[in-house]
Amino acid sequence: MKPFQKHFILQVNLRRLILFIALSGMSVIFVNSYFAFYDTQKKLLTDQFFKINLNYSLKLANTVDTFFSSSQSQLSFSAQLLADNMKNADTLQKEVDRIRQIGHRFNSVSVIDKQGYIRTFSPLQPGVIDARLTSPSHAATVQANTFFISQPYVSLIGNLIVYISVPIHNAEGEQLGYVGGSIYLNNRNATNEFMNSQFDDDNYDTYVLNKDGTIIYHHDKSRIGQKIDDNSLKQMALLGNKGNFRLTDSQGATFLAGFAKVKRADWVILTLQTEQIVTQALNNVMIDVTKKSAPVLLITLFMITLLTIYIAKPLRMLGLAASRMDDPDVISKIRAVSSWYFEVEHLKRVILWGTILLHKRIGKLSSQAHTDPLTGLLNRRGLHENIEMSLLNNSVVSVIVIDIDHFKNMNDTYGHDVGDEVIKMLGRHLKTNSRKTDLVCRTGGEEFLMLLPGIDIHLAVVIAERLRKNVAEMSFPICQHITISIGVTSFLPKEVPIDAALKTADNALYRAKKAGRNKVIVEDIPEDLALMLHKQHQD
Repeated sequence: MKPFQKHFILQVNLRRLILFIALSGMSVIFVNSYFAFYDTQKKLLTDQFFKINLNYSLKLANTVDTFFSSSQSQLSFSAQLLADNMKNADTLQKEVDRIRQIGHRFNSVSVIDKQGYIRTFSPLQPGVIDARLTSPSHAATVQANTFFISQPYVSLIGNLIVYISVPIHNAEGEQLGYVGGSIYLNNRNATNEFMNSQFDDDNYDTYVLNKDGTIIYHHDKSRIGQKIDDNSLKQMALLGNKGNFRLTDSQGATFLAGFAKVKRADWVILTLQTEQIVTQALNNVMIDVTKKSAPVLLITLFMITLLTIYIAKPLRMLGLAASRMDDPDVISKIRAVSSWYFEVEHLKRVILWGTILLHKRIGKLSSQAHTDPLTGLLNRRGLHENIEMSLLNNSVVSVIVIDIDHFKNMNDTYGHDVGDEVIKMLGRHLKTNSRKTDLVCRTGGEEFLMLLPGIDIHLAVVIAERLRKNVAEMSFPICQHITISIGVTSFLPKEVPIDAALKTADNALYRAKKAGRNKVIVEDIPEDLALMLHKQHQD
């Protein structure tokens, strides 16, 4: 090693490199600032839109209140005029016609006495005059004995209406009845035209509600008469005469709501804007912020990226070499890694030393047989050499132990050649019906073992049962048919030693033999056995 290179390695160590890598903290600071700004702006914009909705509702509530004040004045004038003419049908009819025609704010106008009899009605309808009202709305109007706005109800002729009335009193102050106008909520009238003119803003979704949440007015006429959800009513009740809250509809969409109550009526003006309007406004703000900060951010990220690549490159190359330690040229690849700082130089030496030792060990093991010569499957040595790789990246592994039933009798009856042929055929069948990731080995005489990574106990039982049935149906030379007994267990490699799993599977196989053979027996690993073997491994 050249003196300059050695001096450079000694000077540049990981602790000094961390100072450079800390520049990446700039990106963390930027992201944190970005989201902090985002959250702050979102709150400000949300509060702003809440305020806009509230102010809009207050404005409309005042407008509606003014409308009711005008209606009250008009009806009060008529009530005074009719106080002395309750029995004069012509006067009554002329007055209700006049009220209906002035301004066209009411669809119908009527005079009703205290007992509920309709004294006159405009426009005239067959069978209406002298009809008697028995509805709760009439009783509430009489009981109010003042300017009164009813809850929405269905009239005698089938209209969904709101009735606005003023009581009629004689000179002694006795209530004689009331004069009132009906607003048909689903029909065209001056009141609805007034509502349309005041509420016609595409930026807002505005509702007029009565106290129980029934929709009295909405630009979508099909919504009139429906009710809003109880949760929204509760929130408005808690907030009082005005306020803001979030409203979620039945489809899960969220709205920013502002409401205000109408003073002269138990009505509420509810204004909604979808929360997406905040997101859209916020996105526009954040796009501007990003455009202005992007150049500095990109330059910083570019510099950090170059530095990170330069630092990480030797570590990445060593990692790739370490993952391919069995390659013939891996040692030369490790030597070629540029180790320009101390930690990489040290790591390079350790990996190089370990790789050389590994290759020596591989050279020794290559001369040893890892496969069973009769079946071509792994033998016990091959199993133990490959078992760690199977356990490494799997959360669950199943073990299947297989033994040929009455194999000794078969050898005694038909000879060892037939027995060998049976073992070979069974070995081929097991290999054919396994995955590439499975380990299939012959562990002795007539005994086989299958290690199934990633297979839980339930699926392992299905596989074992299928093997048992298939083997029972197979045709073998001379002896024709054989059966097998199978023991099955499953374990978590990170919690249970492989020895405990193998021992448990053997016990299950022994139970299958005792139970009459040609069976699949499942056995869970005893906790005390797992703990004992785990402790032995640690010792």
